[in-house]
Amino acid sequence: MTWLRSLDELDVANLRAVGHKAYHLSVLRQQGLPVAQGWVLTAAAWHHSLAQMPWPESTGDRLAPLTQGGFQALQHTSQQWQQALREIPAIAPAPADWQSRTSITEFVPAAWMLRASVWMEAKSRFNSTIAAASGLLAAQIEADFDALPQVLPQFWSQALTARCLVVWAAHCQHLQDLSLATLIMPVYPALVSGTLTFAHGQAQVAVVEGLGLALSQGEAIPARCCVSQGRVADVVWEVGFQERRHQLMPASKYRSRQTTIAQAIQVVQRDRPELSPPLDNAQLAQLLAIGDATQSALNTPSVRLEWLLYPGPNPSRPTLVITQADPWIDSAGVAPPPRPRRQPPLLPLASTVVQGIGASAGRAQGVAVVAQTPQDLPKPLPPRCVVVLPDLQPDVFLQLGTIAGIVTERGGATCHAAILAREMGIPAVVGAPQATQLLDDGMVLWLDGDRGVVYGLPEDAATDRRFQAAIAQVPPASATVGSLSVEQWSRYRRLTTKVMINLSQTRQLSALPLDHIAGVGLLRSEWLLLDILEGRHPWDWINRGQEAELQGHIVQQLEPILQALGNKPLRYRSLDLRSHEWQGLAGSPPVEPNPMLGLRGTLSYDIDDRLFQVELGALATLQRAGYTNLQLILPFVRTVEEVIACRQPIEQAGLRDYNDFALWIMAEVPSVLFLLPAYAKAGVQGIAIGSNDLTQLLLAVDRDQPIMASAYDERHPVVRLAMAHLVQEAERCGLLCSICGQAPVRHPELIADLVAWGIGSISVEAAALPFTLESVWQAEQSGAEVDEQGSGARGVRE
Repeated sequence: MTWLRSLDELDVANLRAVGHKAYHLSVLRQQGLPVAQGWVLTAAAWHHSLAQMPWPESTGDRLAPLTQGGFQALQHTSQQWQQALREIPAIAPAPADWQSRTSITEFVPAAWMLRASVWMEAKSRFNSTIAAASGLLAAQIEADFDALPQVLPQFWSQALTARCLVVWAAHCQHLQDLSLATLIMPVYPALVSGTLTFAHGQAQVAVVEGLGLALSQGEAIPARCCVSQGRVADVVWEVGFQERRHQLMPASKYRSRQTTIAQAIQVVQRDRPELSPPLDNAQLAQLLAIGDATQSALNTPSVRLEWLLYPGPNPSRPTLVITQADPWIDSAGVAPPPRPRRQPPLLPLASTVVQGIGASAGRAQGVAVVAQTPQDLPKPLPPRCVVVLPDLQPDVFLQLGTIAGIVTERGGATCHAAILAREMGIPAVVGAPQATQLLDDGMVLWLDGDRGVVYGLPEDAATDRRFQAAIAQVPPASATVGSLSVEQWSRYRRLTTKVMINLSQTRQLSALPLDHIAGVGLLRSEWLLLDILEGRHPWDWINRGQEAELQGHIVQQLEPILQALGNKPLRYRSLDLRSHEWQGLAGSPPVEPNPMLGLRGTLSYDIDDRLFQVELGALATLQRAGYTNLQLILPFVRTVEEVIACRQPIEQAGLRDYNDFALWIMAEVPSVLFLLPAYAKAGVQGIAIGSNDLTQLLLAVDRDQPIMASAYDERHPVVRLAMAHLVQEAERCGLLCSICGQAPVRHPELIADLVAWGIGSISVEAAALPFTLESVWQAEQSGAEVDEQGSGARGVRE
């Protein structure tokens, strides 16, 4: 019997070999229901690959010992097994056999989707574990048809992740006991996709535009409705929210297999985020009829379908196909209630909606002050207004005073305006195209900094009953520092991984929980100085011979912070001046063609070190005054030679005469990845991972450009590998290691990885302290479950 079977030829005798997901689709297809074309690679192929894996002689492929050895041991074995499976050669059938069995008559697919179809022994006919088991393995889309046999081991390796092994161990003694089949289905050029949950004539429908990835990945709030069969005319849809849709590349259904490109799926921004009802009543009635027929065919009280509409022979009537069908697991035999919204509904009365990037969490209402340049802003600004500008640099930001929110047309989630807004607790939306044209000066705005949405409202909206009802549904903000209990603070003191704060201002110093943190992991000198520069660029002070006055101002700014910290370290990052961010100050040098990669960081000290000497003099003055907890971070270090050049003035200033002094470098230029041993020999004692610049330089993505936001992701495998290498290589070289970029703030799930790799400290904005402390505590609790011998290296601790 061949391993590759068509959905048209399966019966109940094949259930164990093909899994529940494939079997259910086969039943519906043979009943004449519009099921997507597809084939199933039986579990025999999976078992064949497992038989080629090198298993340990002591345990073989037994699952029970894995779950009894603690998380770290489980993770270690999981990674070994995954690697071994990926290295297995391509499995049969050969590509020629696929093509002889997979002729397509409706269209030529541009991509193929692999989905898991699992069979497991169940006590009842439809067990909830069975329904969830296949969902543990994410679907995989491949454009190269001929390469499918080669990518299968990579797809199957998901079944060997730690979380999957725990599930399999609850039902199987050996991994060979698991029957894992693989559905192979063409990716349809979907116009809309959705789900249908059907029970006793009642249906709940959720729909998004394009492929269903926006729905399965949680990127959208689908348009929804709840309807009874025969009552389609009475249906009331809830409007959804979808910023972008996933779709096949243009003209993909006409592309031949020989010209199929490596990536067939593209992401397209929608013109407006509102998602209106995408189905007409005839389409909805057809969907309900299919749900009723599916319920009968599977002989179950409730079902859940995944479906899509794609262009068919009649352009005016798209074709509906089912892509997945399962009995819906509910002990009462009825469809479940609608899932709670992950985001608040769109506000009523909104006359204008502007979509951007949520840069600083929180919601705010205020009157818009719209200007094309900072110089056009009124002075003084109205209290609690929302400032709308094309761009906002730190030198202007800190002059705005008390404002309710910020909206800019340019910038990304890690641009400096966004970082400052998060530090100061001001809701902000950046990268909102045409915001200055779409939002009128004086308009009442409702700004949602979490979702990156700005609503323009009529003046009387704030007193409208519907407006008040809508904002009442907005979930409360996440925990604040002040909400942490004494018990929580107490347990956080026992953390091995130190949690520190990033700081750039003294304005809110008294409100910071300095008693409960390990120190200041990053002090951004550029923004600290803005309050004392009197509207003049730092080089203007130097060129006018006012080095002594500037040095005194720096001392005055730093001393209150050092007094508040006591003996906790303060890591001062010396000036990293990018020319385009200081144009609002008198005496500013001209803007470079590419300031991001221009004369900045330690390279600029080699060209002219007068400003660097002023900073070193200020630090030395404070050291002599008894503040010996000062440490220095050199910014944007490109080469070891730059560090060596900086060492002489550092030593001449006497900074290294104090035991608590440490010289750090920012690890944000990719060259640092290869040079840590050399930096250690050059006298560097610690590295601070700057994930913002590291990400943009590794991925060649300008973090300040909104259009590049989807490509800028600190979770990218390359960035994660780089951060893991830096942490572990630093430990090998005897260097301290911290992270002070925005990665753990934007993606808290990275914190567990950082702790596991052995990071010494994590430094974040004060607003991010609660979830950072809790995430570190949970990560260390998980690690503590493993005995000392199995826990592995924990890195160099501070």
